[in-house]
Amino acid sequence: MNDDEYRVYMVKLPATVHGAVRVDNDGFPSIYINNDLSPKAKKAAFDHEMRHIINDDLYNSKTIQEVEGIS
Repeated sequence: MNDDEYRVYMVKLPATVHGAVRVDNDGFPSIYINNDLSPKAKKAAFDHEMRHIINDDLYNSKTIQEVEGIS
């Protein structure tokens, strides 16, 4: 995936949320990374959210619990 196919935003998120991804109104997947994380944690959060895009998690009918493997 090329970097012109998604957007990344560094934002203030609750301390327990490292990142999130969603499709914005313009149809682009947008990744939101917690700006308070260390550089290493930001990279890990970005990689995690990119896997959701690559796995088409934004377009399937799975619940967030299923996608994240939470029971």
